[in-house]
Amino acid sequence: MKNISKLLLAMMATSFTLAPVKADSQTGVPPSAKVAASVGAGAEAGANSNKFPRQILRTGINLNARSISANSMQLAQDIQLVPLLERIQSLNSKISEFGASPERTDARLDLLEAKQQALQLINKTNLEIDFTMAEMSAEQNVYSEILSSFTGDRDKLLAKVNAISFISNGALWALAEGFDIPTHTKAFYANPSGINGILAGVIPSFASLYTLKAMNGKKKTSEVEPNMLAKLFNYPTTADIEYPASVWSYLNEVPADEPKGKTRKEQMIDRWVADSNIPGFTSRSAKEQLDVITASVAQKKGLNISTLGTRQVMLTQLSSEVMKMKRMLLELAMVVQGDKQFVAMTPVNRTTKKLGSSSRATASKIAVPSLVDHPDRNLLSEGSDLEMLGAGKE
Repeated sequence: MKNISKLLLAMMATSFTLAPVKADSQTGVPPSAKVAASVGAGAEAGANSNKFPRQILRTGINLNARSISANSMQLAQDIQLVPLLERIQSLNSKISEFGASPERTDARLDLLEAKQQALQLINKTNLEIDFTMAEMSAEQNVYSEILSSFTGDRDKLLAKVNAISFISNGALWALAEGFDIPTHTKAFYANPSGINGILAGVIPSFASLYTLKAMNGKKKTSEVEPNMLAKLFNYPTTADIEYPASVWSYLNEVPADEPKGKTRKEQMIDRWVADSNIPGFTSRSAKEQLDVITASVAQKKGLNISTLGTRQVMLTQLSSEVMKMKRMLLELAMVVQGDKQFVAMTPVNRTTKKLGSSSRATASKIAVPSLVDHPDRNLLSEGSDLEMLGAGKE
């Protein structure tokens, strides 16, 4: 009874302080989706306007095509794989021209060495992707555990509030109706009946108002333990959350098929701002929001269900985009094995934006004819020197 009394008093006190929640609900966003740090921060144009986000940053890979995608060609340039792939194709052409001779044997040994070096470089890049993914996965596991604890405590509290609301409503109405039963001295007890009827309506109302606050869950001071999102927003990093060079270059590079000239990192941030499923993030320049999302600066009441959910969504998409590098590595491995030719049909855009700088590196493009469309494709398939086509040349 003591605990129930305390909870009733808390509900009654809370019901008189819910005006801010009501004001926020007029925007159409549930109170539970708000982050305390976002108060006062100006939102970008179009923030939280996309209710049904779609996949971005397609790789453009077609496993059935003989040529590789422009993005795969771009990645090959980033990881310094182009010279090895050109050498492999050149050696393949020479071997097909030689008969049984010492030169053919030497060329085959050189080819084997070049393939081993190429596969080692591809494997190194693959491990760098796994390195990045491992840290993101570890962070997601921690946030998932905390989120589970917060939502569990919230659900228990809501269950108690609902139970008190239902029980008090039924008991008080029963008493009110009981006082209306006539006795041998009085026809009914009007005053006690009316008082209990009022309480039967007021207490559940207070309980309903209290749930508007309780549905947000607990709010704690946010931790100071930077995550993998920190570097994306120019926050200081530690050795544990640094990106390997290949992954960071990939994120800060304009995709080969991007017409607007935006890097992959910029496109991801644009998507997060526009995504209505992440109402806790409305501006890439809102320091209060970013302090909590990146776990870089402690904010009072910054750690809550909404914040943890925002981190989860961002880290999940970030890891998914990094994982797409593996699709390109597969295509490059197919070139090494001879299943594809090292030619690209779409011009490759090498524009890279450096973090914290609006300047761009000079763009260099590769415009290589597709093997499928080349008039001498039959000769190419028989091993003619692809260097004549300028394949992979910058």
